[in-house]
Amino acid sequence: MYYYVIALSVVCFFCPTSAKDRRILMSDPAYVAQELNHLQSELQQLQAKVSTQQQTIDSQQSTITTLTSQGGQGVIYTRWGRKDCPEGNGNQLVYTGFAGGSWYSASGAAATTLCMPSDPIWGPHKNATLTYPSYLYGAEYDDTTIFGMADLNEDVPCAVCKNTAHSIINMIPGRTTCYPGWTEAYEGLLTSGYPKNAGASEFLCMDGHPQAVLGGGSRNDNGLLFYAVLAQCGSLPCPPYEDNKVLSCVVCMI
Repeated sequence: MYYYVIALSVVCFFCPTSAKDRRILMSDPAYVAQELNHLQSELQQLQAKVSTQQQTIDSQQSTITTLTSQGGQGVIYTRWGRKDCPEGNGNQLVYTGFAGGSWYSASGAAATTLCMPSDPIWGPHKNATLTYPSYLYGAEYDDTTIFGMADLNEDVPCAVCKNTAHSIINMIPGRTTCYPGWTEAYEGLLTSGYPKNAGASEFLCMDGHPQAVLGGGSRNDNGLLFYAVLAQCGSLPCPPYEDNKVLSCVVCMI
């Protein structure tokens, strides 16, 4: 009897548990309790993970709500030729400043026009000596008639505006009104640099009621120069366009 028990124990020790053996074990209350405890432990771990993920979602949603309530959505645009932003429609003034860019005849001129703030803060390299410097100048209206200026040398202001009621902004050349569904920010004249000047330029929408920088018309400083733009028939079809006519523009939001 002693040797029979030993042999049975050895055989069962090296044999894997079969489905039949598992069904037998399921009748054992201790085994069932062990399995239930294991399942309960796994369930608790899953519930803890779900709770953590829900807390993360709630936190992100709270952040989104806060940013939205504080105006964390909207669009930024520059109103060229004005010191202020259009009234109403969710427009807010970010800062006012001066239009600036490269010298009008510089062959290496930057094409981008900047709105330089009226309250600059200088960095640590303010007084550094540069071997190969670039330069930034103010801007002037180089036409007295079309811009309604009293002096050819009047300097150009600008205003950076934020609109919290819209999320997309676009400048439409050749129109004075927006397409249906869009809201006008401002309308005006399409401008660029003079074609015979060597400096690079870009097409910008100058406000239809431009202002001048106070005291800016006392002398001709040149710098970045603004000119109105005429339509030229050929590759540009006429009609609908007309040859040598001044092009308008409008800035629209949706």
